[in-house]
Amino acid sequence: MEKKLNILWASMSGTAENVANLLNDKAKSIGFTTNQLELNQVTMNDLSNMKNVAIVTSTTGEGDLPTNGEDFWDDLKAHDKDFKNLNYSVCALGDRSHDIFCGAGKKVDEKLMQLGANKILERQECDGSDEGSEEWGSSFLEKIKT
Repeated sequence: MEKKLNILWASMSGTAENVANLLNDKAKSIGFTTNQLELNQVTMNDLSNMKNVAIVTSTTGEGDLPTNGEDFWDDLKAHDKDFKNLNYSVCALGDRSHDIFCGAGKKVDEKLMQLGANKILERQECDGSDEGSEEWGSSFLEKIKT
């Protein structure tokens, strides 16, 4: 059976995109077929047809998604159909010096849970760097490879 992973990301400075790229390389190296997309490229219809999804997003402003994730968030926020067939985890990048730490990732994670998606691995919150993202990615791949 084909192992497929969708890696969805939104990034301001490139750190979240880099985390997504590294996860993509790692997944391919262990036999996954991957589909890597900027969050704004993903419609709710697309998302409902995905099975395994890793979401990587940085946080900007007052706990907001970067510009290349705003449309996705607006659509997800308004969405009301369930995602019971979706297995996912979120890697949230932020900085504890801001009032709302990892706000973008937290919002996406909480909304997906409300919509019935299956959280395969707890949200990874990275403070000021991508530290912890590699372990998160490895753990996520381990959980979905069967």
